[in-house]
Amino acid sequence: MATTRIYITTTGSSTWTVPSDFNPFDNTIEVIGGGGGGAGGSYNVGGGRGGGGGGYSKKTNVVLTPGASISVSVGAGGAGGVANAATTGGNGGDTWFDGSSVATSTVGAKGGTGAVQNSSVGAGSSAPQTRG
Repeated sequence: MATTRIYITTTGSSTWTVPSDFNPFDNTIEVIGGGGGGAGGSYNVGGGRGGGGGGYSKKTNVVLTPGASISVSVGAGGAGGVANAATTGGNGGDTWFDGSSVATSTVGAKGGTGAVQNSSVGAGSSAPQTRG
């Protein structure tokens, strides 16, 4: 039997309907948090810094009911800092599947932190979040 892959890439919250042929004994749900934005460079201070990568998490053999509506949220990448203004990059958004936040989801990943100009690169996200 051929493997079906479904990608949900539009940022923001939405719902996904579990297909009728969903197999609760052979599936993998993977999520990636949005990356943190880079800090803006400054001509008299130096180049900008890179934002932290979004977290990654996966869970296998998730039991879902065919036809059920599942809440999902895809985190956006953080905004970049403004060039020649030495501004901090924005934090990346959290991503989760089957819940209302990373903490309440079946599987979720935190967004990366934005970089701070003249300080350091952004930190990667925290440990993966799974329950069940």
